[in-house]
Amino acid sequence: MEARFAEYRFACDQLILYKHKEIIPLKRNQALLLNFFITNPDGIHSKDAIMNAVWQNKVVSEQVVFQTISQLRAIFGTDAIKTFSRKGYKWQLAVHLASAIDSEPADTVFTEKTPQVRKRSHWAAFIFGALVAVGIYLLQALTANEQVTLHLVQSGDSTTAQQKTLPQLSTRAITQDDIFTIEPTQKSHSARQLFAAPKLAWQQSNVPEGEWLLWTDTFSSDKGIFLNYGLSQDSRYWHGYVYAETHEQLSQKLSERLTQLHQLGLFSQSNNKLDISTLTSMKAIAPDDPDLLLLLANYYLEVQQLDVAMTYAQKLTNLDLSYGFSPYRAKAHWLIAELYKKRHKYQLASNSLNKMSATLADTPLWALSYENISAKAWLAYKQHDFDTMFKVLDQAIEFGQKQGEPLTLFELHIMYSILARKGGDDHKKYAHLNEAQALLLKHELDESNFAVVFYHFAIFTQDNNKALPYLEKILALPRTARNGWIIDHASEMLIDHYIEQQEYDLALSSIDTQLESPKNMLLLAKIYHAQQAQEKARPYLEKAFELARLQYKTRIAIDSALMLFQLNAHQPEVQAEYMAYLQGNANKKWLKKQMDILASK
Repeated sequence: MEARFAEYRFACDQLILYKHKEIIPLKRNQALLLNFFITNPDGIHSKDAIMNAVWQNKVVSEQVVFQTISQLRAIFGTDAIKTFSRKGYKWQLAVHLASAIDSEPADTVFTEKTPQVRKRSHWAAFIFGALVAVGIYLLQALTANEQVTLHLVQSGDSTTAQQKTLPQLSTRAITQDDIFTIEPTQKSHSARQLFAAPKLAWQQSNVPEGEWLLWTDTFSSDKGIFLNYGLSQDSRYWHGYVYAETHEQLSQKLSERLTQLHQLGLFSQSNNKLDISTLTSMKAIAPDDPDLLLLLANYYLEVQQLDVAMTYAQKLTNLDLSYGFSPYRAKAHWLIAELYKKRHKYQLASNSLNKMSATLADTPLWALSYENISAKAWLAYKQHDFDTMFKVLDQAIEFGQKQGEPLTLFELHIMYSILARKGGDDHKKYAHLNEAQALLLKHELDESNFAVVFYHFAIFTQDNNKALPYLEKILALPRTARNGWIIDHASEMLIDHYIEQQEYDLALSSIDTQLESPKNMLLLAKIYHAQQAQEKARPYLEKAFELARLQYKTRIAIDSALMLFQLNAHQPEVQAEYMAYLQGNANKKWLKKQMDILASK
């Protein structure tokens, strides 16, 4: 039997999910739960019924059910499965069930089939193929009529003749097909800064809405030239690599790549953000596109679907073994190391980073070598191998000084300061933080980089009153992808300070109550909890817990679950649900400490 819903097709017997003709990888429990929902779409199913149907005789916690439902929501959308308080869960998408033969995909082969069924299958395959071809043609035709304006950056650090010549060559190559128009623009920041904060760069460039910022960075060797390009718009960011032996060939390769991205629909006004649905649709057109494979691997890493992320990363390592593909293989090995590190398989993570080193050894890609060194330092810290950690950090600073790129050296000093604090070396902690601040001032790096310096001065003080000026400075800085978490944490620290001082109105005024995010819901709950308004805090906590699990914000979910555990002291059954989540997700030592604190009250 086969089920169809939205743009998906699920083969119930084989437990295989398709989106159009592409297989969407599912873990076995995810597939079994999906099968249970779509074959029983009309009822509200309790946790016990789900556990009996999916896990059967296995002993698992209720948290496993929550997590698996959250993983399905991440694939199909948050509205696909509705929660009914104290009752259970219900499938929401309309489902059409059909026999496997009637809805057989074109690439499925049966050994016996009547001529009539075979003929019908061939016609169905032909019609499906025609519809896909028409869809792709219409997409390309639609985007072909949209001429795209690219604002090509000539960075302030472009000093060599070759660096100044490349934009001229690129402009001629890119505009030759009348798809793009090029507007030259000057930026005082380096290409490294543009890659570090692409959205901020777009905003600061005053590029008109709907138009794009384009910048490049080159890495040259005797074998050829690697070009790292970046594209930014208000809500979209894309970057990748091309390789050639000469600047003329490199410009042509860049032009061809931009045309490919145009055909994928990147520049279409209808794609106002690169969400998982957009990326999956693009992959249906270009299944082996390396940038798409990287983006998908990163997405599934972020939402904790590690097996799926690993599948995409491993595919990338084997996709192309040529020298020109080195940056993609290196990035894939870095991703695989991160996945192994999350699973505490540190030796396998180390092996992957060594493969990354070997991939980069014969290339001029020093920016990726910096990522490799950083990953090795953090891995050594994870293993509590502080001797190796400091050795790697010393090598990192030497590497940064050799490259002479201020932002990279700044980031290395910051990393050294953070890890020195974790390693218990206060002298190195402050020495490298001061070195980082000196680099910011000397080279006039973008002010958004000050966030990480102010943040560490704030947490190093261990005194909220002394930290207050630093926190206020952080909140006044422009937000970027790199400092966003710092601004968020500084906001939380400031609100915690107001709560300690019982300045509740100031605390409430610091929160955007219109933004229903897990963090905001938890902060509101904390304020009302501090005011002893427990019933006012409860709905915010429940919302924070729900949203945090859906968005894989584990720390917020843990904090919410702990507070809900406290609030439900007179309802042991409800308490048990939150304790199950805490036992499955919180650090055991931390949880024991919290339980001891509660027991002492």
